[in-house]
Amino acid sequence: MIGLAVLAAFALLPTPAVAQLGLGDAPKPAADSAEPAVVSSASPRAAVEEFLRLADMGDFDAAAAYLALSPTTSSRGPQLARRLKVVLDQRLALDAATLSPLAAGDTTDGDASGDIVGTIATRSGDAAIRLVRTPRQTGARNAGAARWQFAAGTVQQVDAWYAELGAPFLRDRLPASMMREGPFNVFYWQWVALAIALPLLIVVSWLLGAALRAVLGRVARRTVTDWDDLLLESLRGPFRLWAGAIVALPVLGLLQLNPRVDGFVAALVRGLALIALFWALLRIIGLVQQRLVQSAVATGQSQARTLVPLLSNILRVTVAIVALLVALAQFGYPVTTLLAGLGIGGIAVALAAQKTVEHLFGSVSLAADRAFRVGDWVRVGTTEGEVERIGLRSTSIRTVERTVVRVPNGRLADDRIETFGERDRMAFRTDLDLTYDTTPEQFEAIRNDVEAALRAHPAIWPDRVRVYLTTFAESAIRMNVTCWFQTTDINEFVKYRHDMMLEFMRIVQRHGSGFAFPSRTVYHVGSGGSTSPVPVD
Repeated sequence: MIGLAVLAAFALLPTPAVAQLGLGDAPKPAADSAEPAVVSSASPRAAVEEFLRLADMGDFDAAAAYLALSPTTSSRGPQLARRLKVVLDQRLALDAATLSPLAAGDTTDGDASGDIVGTIATRSGDAAIRLVRTPRQTGARNAGAARWQFAAGTVQQVDAWYAELGAPFLRDRLPASMMREGPFNVFYWQWVALAIALPLLIVVSWLLGAALRAVLGRVARRTVTDWDDLLLESLRGPFRLWAGAIVALPVLGLLQLNPRVDGFVAALVRGLALIALFWALLRIIGLVQQRLVQSAVATGQSQARTLVPLLSNILRVTVAIVALLVALAQFGYPVTTLLAGLGIGGIAVALAAQKTVEHLFGSVSLAADRAFRVGDWVRVGTTEGEVERIGLRSTSIRTVERTVVRVPNGRLADDRIETFGERDRMAFRTDLDLTYDTTPEQFEAIRNDVEAALRAHPAIWPDRVRVYLTTFAESAIRMNVTCWFQTTDINEFVKYRHDMMLEFMRIVQRHGSGFAFPSRTVYHVGSGGSTSPVPVD
């Protein structure tokens, strides 16, 4: 469905292929320096344009004036003009702008007697549709002036060419109304056949895709691994679209559509086949990404959980760009010119998208440096939280308040990143403030018991346990405790810290001391010089 939508969008654009259907402006040929600024009214181009204009209006009597009629065909001029118009519509993608604008015609083709409008395929071989330069009839306005007409040899073959159009087998069996031209010069019987063929193509593509998957499924079931089974399941949609495109070409060829419509339909079918191919590539990329991430999780390679999605996104973008260029080429866009234009305008694009490019390279830099992984707890500037997603442009961090902060990767690559996920142990620091009535003996006993309790803990890192008196504060004797727990789980660390703090309280209480709180003593000087302390909390 996505492929159909994309191709339909291209169909609505004035591309060269669509212009042939009359859905857009026809492409103009490159101007020749030898051509005059104004097309001569007596030129082959003007004659054909006027013939087509009159025929489109239904004025076949006036259009017959552009046929070189013989005495045997002079009475059938309007009928032959109408039939010639149908032949041109059905068998020749005629662009009058490619004909000579000179009154003398094309003088470079070596044929001084006339010009060739085009060549059509018939049962007897290729036949040329020619124009000849003939003088006007005596007595007519501008008598003696030359004009261009379809040659008598061409006019004599119009009936035979017309008889070969629209499936002669059906001509005698269908109503005359079904043999008339409809929109885009497609016969009405062909429109009906298209309406019938499309549902049949859908059914046939489904059956063919199912049969192909069944055959490949038997082979996949004999293998030891299961990735091929998953691949076949994920390629169900691309298989059907590809099978439908393959079947559509020969089926639509039976309808004998006119060259304009047939060229557009062929480009559409090829586009669908290519869409199926790129769709399959995207599915394969997704499957490989899933398998690699699962393998990384099973083997403990958590860095792959970050790098694999990033590389997969880059591959998807690359495949999408290539698919777009191929689709443009199918509909007649000059892709090489487009790429050359992109090269010329690369500086402007770089200036306009410098932030986007900066963030893209920032994401690559973060992945290469392995700064952090999905699930790591990080601090970037004033932002702290868990990394939820690393994208091509930004990284999402879930904060403690459960909000999501998205930091551009370009800025993230240049900023200071503190990654808690790479810790091999977690630090525990605290100060125990004891009251000033604690004796040195009590303090030393408390210190020894605190250090012993820490070293007795099963998760403690024994190489560095520090318990020392650090300072005499205003209202307390301060004991600093510094150690590390051998864990990287924040939940375990919080529990260890809780247990140790309670044990510190028991130790202080057991030795008859207590924790100090901020206080100040003011000495009041009375009469006669006596002093008495007045504590002030």
